[in-house]
Amino acid sequence: MADNDLPPGLRDLEARLASRPGPDAGEAKARVLGAVRQELMATAHRKPLSLWRFAAAAAAVVLVWVNLSISAVNCTDVRLRPNGNHWDEQAAVAEIRELLPDCPVEEARRQALLLRARAQLVSAPELRHAPPGAGEGL
Repeated sequence: MADNDLPPGLRDLEARLASRPGPDAGEAKARVLGAVRQELMATAHRKPLSLWRFAAAAAAVVLVWVNLSISAVNCTDVRLRPNGNHWDEQAAVAEIRELLPDCPVEEARRQALLLRARAQLVSAPELRHAPPGAGEGL
């Protein structure tokens, strides 16, 4: 590619840089023009994005989005859980006894404690035990 084959913007830039006062940039000019020529040739012959590469990129974006959204949901407190400092066991027992009048006090207290413990759990996948002997070959 000759100097006059350059796009007009690059020719103007080269002319402005050449008109600046300073030492002759002979070797640097050749390297810069060579790099520009290589880049122009590479962009001219660049292939469009294949379907598989696009699908892989889209899948990666979806996985990152799902991971971030699940993390945000698990870390967001919308004040639906009882606050640990303001939990009133007697009030919870009284509510349970009001709903279930035949429930003994000790059972109502146990249920209230279970409900409080459940409200503070974090969602996690269910882990299943491996069959016996599954990891012996490792």
